[in-house]
Amino acid sequence: MSIKEVVLFRLPQFIQSHILGKFQANSKLKRLQLNSEFKSVPYHKNDIEQHFKAHPFSPNFHLFNTEVNIFEVSEWRKDYHNNIVSPIDYYGKIKRQDFNKNGDIKFVAELSRFEFLPFLAFEIAVDDHSKNSNALEKILTDWSLQNPFLNSIHWTSGIEIGIRTVNLIYTHFILNHFDKLTQTIDEEIRQQLAYNYKYLKHHLSLFSSANNHLMAELMGLVIISSYCNIEEKESRRWIKMFYEQIEKQVNNDGVHMELCPRYHAEVTDQVLIGLTFLKQSNHQIPIETSNALKSLFKFTEHVQYYNIDTVFGDNDEGCVINPYFAEGFSLFESQLKTSNHLFNTSFNVNNTFDFRNYLIFGSAYQSKASKKLEADTIFENSGYCFIYDHDKKMKLSIDMGPIGDTISAAHGHSDIFHFNLQIENRPFIIDSGTYQYHSNKTFWRDYFRGITAHNTISVNHKQHATNNGRMSWINCPETTIDGFTSSNQESSCKGTTNAFNSENVIHSRHFSVEKQHQNITIIDTLTSDTNKNKNVSFYLHFHPNVNIIESSDGSLILEHDNKKIQLKNEFFNNKKLVRGDKNAPLGWYSSSFNKKIETQTLVLTLEMKQRLQIETIINYNV
Repeated sequence: MSIKEVVLFRLPQFIQSHILGKFQANSKLKRLQLNSEFKSVPYHKNDIEQHFKAHPFSPNFHLFNTEVNIFEVSEWRKDYHNNIVSPIDYYGKIKRQDFNKNGDIKFVAELSRFEFLPFLAFEIAVDDHSKNSNALEKILTDWSLQNPFLNSIHWTSGIEIGIRTVNLIYTHFILNHFDKLTQTIDEEIRQQLAYNYKYLKHHLSLFSSANNHLMAELMGLVIISSYCNIEEKESRRWIKMFYEQIEKQVNNDGVHMELCPRYHAEVTDQVLIGLTFLKQSNHQIPIETSNALKSLFKFTEHVQYYNIDTVFGDNDEGCVINPYFAEGFSLFESQLKTSNHLFNTSFNVNNTFDFRNYLIFGSAYQSKASKKLEADTIFENSGYCFIYDHDKKMKLSIDMGPIGDTISAAHGHSDIFHFNLQIENRPFIIDSGTYQYHSNKTFWRDYFRGITAHNTISVNHKQHATNNGRMSWINCPETTIDGFTSSNQESSCKGTTNAFNSENVIHSRHFSVEKQHQNITIIDTLTSDTNKNKNVSFYLHFHPNVNIIESSDGSLILEHDNKKIQLKNEFFNNKKLVRGDKNAPLGWYSSSFNKKIETQTLVLTLEMKQRLQIETIINYNV
């Protein structure tokens, strides 16, 4: 942390939360007035009825693996999974990771993002006899009473306030558009927007905190400035900062700097929504900013294949807009539909009605179906490589890049040279997932983000970087992409890392895909300039539904439903298969946040001195 950061950010941050906030908390802010020049998107009753007919609105909101009926919520500071209610307290005193007092912050915060509110507003708009207007009023008034400004856990995180702001504004202008906006709802939302604006302008995540949180905070300020009457000088400041962060946070290859597909998607929506609101308030978007948004979708194209998501790094299933009741909704596919609509791209999507895009664009949204196939691609700045054999419906996803962003690698994992392999909609070789963020799950947090939870190699049991707590890494290594080739017959990718410099070892991994023979060859080469013995650990993680058949020649057959692949490696006679080891730990898979189940992990423990080469051959046409 630099002196500049301490003086210009950390110290003012401390003064704000420990001194100034105490005065601000007791102030009554005037409700914001609406911007008369803001042009709301047009909605039509028939469109909404069409979607609700196929996907009926439901009050049952999923908090990860816990379901909550929004009409039955009585405590808006409650962790409904662990049955703990956070007390009212001054926000500067609240320790978000104090589980005994506040519960799991993810479960507390997620419900108050209000992702259900715009869709509840749509339901009210199309049902002339709906009683849900009273329910919505109650949600807003109860929330306000239970969360006084700066006096609850819901005033401790700008990203939550930014996302909550989006859903409050959408709710307001949907009801206003259909003439269903009651005086109570109008006053409650405009009052909350005043508080949200006050909070966000004093709590921006700057310097080493400038990641997806800052983008969400600036999104909140930009859309409030667009929808409401905000002093012009301040409004220009937020817009300028928003554009600057888009430039900083979107890598040249179009991947968000944190290098996590789910956070990439969340930031894509933050950028999209902020720019959409600016357009609706008659702002001209710079061409370079529009191009940055367009570039984000190029990576999104490669995240999902046959309904299987490629997830590297952290994944907490975060959304800004979430039509949670729509069966089969995919944020990644929905965003590709956004690109096809905005930029006339031809990403592979279906033609079904998309409520997320309808909320953003209204009746102007035109769904454009496409069957375009993904091409082998490498994102050179970010290090992601995707290789396809569409004839066999095979996708190989490779991480050859750095660990997270260059600030703190906050959401990155120790996963250099990790890869996933799927055939059709059957995942065979997988990423272990995320499971949890909370400090009371540090043991498991360290495992799921650590090197042993990924399909890679460790030398002398070292991570690729130094663990700096549950949300960051330091001493991150350099990783280079040494080559990438692609053709209809064969594609390859090679990289080198100095992650094990402390052990005097350089690690290179070379992937080669022979599509005509349906073979993937992975060659690991480890070299050292010392003759000292080193321990090398090689890991492969298999999907829980994969059945492993061991052959007499040491090869393995992996069977998932009626699909099979074969793995060969001269060292497999020395392998160990581990399932659900709670002590190491090893052999675990997290398919979604706060969920983990047993799976099988293959471990090879080898010795090397100056050179070791490990060749693994995967045949995916068994």
